[in-house]
Amino acid sequence: MTECRYFVTVDWCGQGQRGVFCDPTGRTFCRETPHSEDEMWDILGPFDLILSPQSVLISEEELTKYSSFVPLAEFSNQYGIAYKP
Repeated sequence: MTECRYFVTVDWCGQGQRGVFCDPTGRTFCRETPHSEDEMWDILGPFDLILSPQSVLISEEELTKYSSFVPLAEFSNQYGIAYKP
């Protein structure tokens, strides 16, 4: 059975494409239980408003499909969104 965890996912400016919030090396914000709104605010700060965060259950197998990284200037390109190509 594939292990699943909750990841902070974002949809930048409501464009309809949700991706995993991470750094360029693939470090994500994941956990065994869903993230609360306060926890996502702590991670994203005021950019929470333009990123529409959700804590989504994703399997390890599914996570490997999020391989296209787009850095976010709002985070000095130190963090961004990994999308499915």
